[in-house]
Amino acid sequence: MGAGDFTPAVVRKAFYEREQGRCFLCRKQLQWEARGIGWSAHHRKPRGMGGTSDPRIGSIANCLIVCGSGTTGCHGRIERNRGVALAVGLLIPKNATTEDFAPAAVRVRRMDKTWWLLTESGRAVEVEEGIPS
Repeated sequence: MGAGDFTPAVVRKAFYEREQGRCFLCRKQLQWEARGIGWSAHHRKPRGMGGTSDPRIGSIANCLIVCGSGTTGCHGRIERNRGVALAVGLLIPKNATTEDFAPAAVRVRRMDKTWWLLTESGRAVEVEEGIPS
């Protein structure tokens, strides 16, 4: 596992505790055994080629559990529609380095149009629509 990858503990916490076995985006029920095909852990702020030394990249606030594999499901939609994904916090600009772009500071929108902040402690906290990211 390279620098910046999610640890197994981060993925388990996001899958079981925060998302309760559901896709963050569409809320579809997922099966743990289907990892890599039925669902995957998505980096909101990309790792980049070769990984990164930024510890926030591997944080739970940067991790979304989404259905699909990167080319299918919600994960595929994020990758195919990067402009929209940036606008709704599903992606965070890789080169943005200020604290305003730290994963825990960037709100993210679900398909039901609700906005959430993902905390470093592993929680998802719903926030009001009018609060800027």
